[in-house]
Amino acid sequence: MSRRKRLVLVAGVTALTLAIVRPPRPHADLEILTHRAGDSAPQQVRAAIDLGILAVSVLVTWSRQIAR
Repeated sequence: MSRRKRLVLVAGVTALTLAIVRPPRPHADLEILTHRAGDSAPQQVRAAIDLGILAVSVLVTWSRQIAR
C-alpha cells in the first residue's frame, strides 16, 4: 500500500472516529417563569427550536390570576 493511500485511510478512520465519539453539542436553554408561587395551575407555553448549531428551548408560564 502506498504512503498516500495509507495516509488517506488513517485520516478517514480518524474523522469517522471523531464523528462517532465527539461530545454532544451544547444546547441553549432559555426559561421565563412569570407565574405566582401560590398558583397551583399556571398557564404554560413551551417551544423548542433546533437548528443544528443552536438549539433553543423556551418555557413561558403565567398565573391565571394575572391573566384576568
